[in-house]
Amino acid sequence: MFCEDSIFSIPDQSLLPDHSSLFVGHEMPVRHYDAVPHETQDDGGYIFAFSVGLALLLMFFLLFRKMKLKNVLMASFSDSKMSVLIRDSKVKNDFSLFPIPLIYYSALAMTAYIAMRDIYQTHIWGVTDLPFMIGVLMSFSLIRHSLIKLLGFICGESATIKNYTVACNLFQMMGAILAIPLVIIAGYVNVLYVWVVLAVVGLVFLLRLARGLAMVLSRSGVSKLYLFYYLCIIEIVPILIVAKILITL
Repeated sequence: MFCEDSIFSIPDQSLLPDHSSLFVGHEMPVRHYDAVPHETQDDGGYIFAFSVGLALLLMFFLLFRKMKLKNVLMASFSDSKMSVLIRDSKVKNDFSLFPIPLIYYSALAMTAYIAMRDIYQTHIWGVTDLPFMIGVLMSFSLIRHSLIKLLGFICGESATIKNYTVACNLFQMMGAILAIPLVIIAGYVNVLYVWVVLAVVGLVFLLRLARGLAMVLSRSGVSKLYLFYYLCIIEIVPILIVAKILITL
């Protein structure tokens, strides 16, 4: 077939089909005459700097205590590996592992701060919201820890409660390792990663609770059922209270 190119004469326009425009009478009015600026969230690297600080604190803690991530993971699920880890890391008391809940709850507070800032568009005092949230979560952690220690003393199971606390801290360490990079992604890439962080926190809570309660039931003496019941109350009731507050708000 021979096709006419541009060097040949233009075909007669009357031979072309003629149709009325579909857009006649449907013009949309112009509403934005000026350029609409692209809104960006710039916090001056506040979340990034805080996350890097937490990562460095976690790294220094692991180096100081001579902990390897492989050993921490195995100790989280094994009593014998936990005993070896406590001996090699020289964990003498509860304060030896104090940086772990500080790092973990700080990462959780950053998640809440990003959710308030980017999802709910809410601020209380601006950048000071993050230190306030960390203080609230750490106060909750200290109160919960004190109640658990008091419960172990009353039931005569102080050694069991010590192992329970160490297991909880090990799971929180693994949760912090996963949460810190996800917080950076949620703050600067996609805010929907906030829900991924919350999923990690929920998984850590379930694993920590299951491991701790299994340890209590296997180690405790006559009062193990009472210790089991009260630990369930201490661990679960605060979650129900927070859920009630969020639903009300």
